[in-house]
Amino acid sequence: MTVTADSTETRGISSSAEMMIEPSSSFGNVPWPVRPSTGINYNFVSMMYLAGSALALFFFILEKQILAPLLLEDEVPNENNTLSESNEISDAGESGDTEEGGDAWKEFAKGMEGMHFIFVPFIPCLLWSFVVRHYWLRDTNVASQEKKEK
Repeated sequence: MTVTADSTETRGISSSAEMMIEPSSSFGNVPWPVRPSTGINYNFVSMMYLAGSALALFFFILEKQILAPLLLEDEVPNENNTLSESNEISDAGESGDTEEGGDAWKEFAKGMEGMHFIFVPFIPCLLWSFVVRHYWLRDTNVASQEKKEK
């Protein structure tokens, strides 16, 4: 069965471009930046943005509260550095770790510095997804009430 251009015009759709531009009838009054798309579960989208935002917050707290003392030790020069302390550092062994493993933690802290910047863009996306989710839930509630009335 082939569909001709005449049959599509008789149904009121003149071209596929108009069909793509035409918004969903239920979301016609919603501004385009926050207009929900059909077929997308915005509960899932919001939860993923929430997870990314939580990672940003976790890495920020990790850097500023837990790893801050390790990062500050490197920035503050130790004026009491004696020859014996420098010999202890040079005798740390092939791995470069001291007996307590302090250098390894300092390297870890340096590697984690600024990690929260990777996940910070999730925060405004989370706010956007909550607005879109609001419109999406409002439309799905209206649609479910209409089905119950029938």
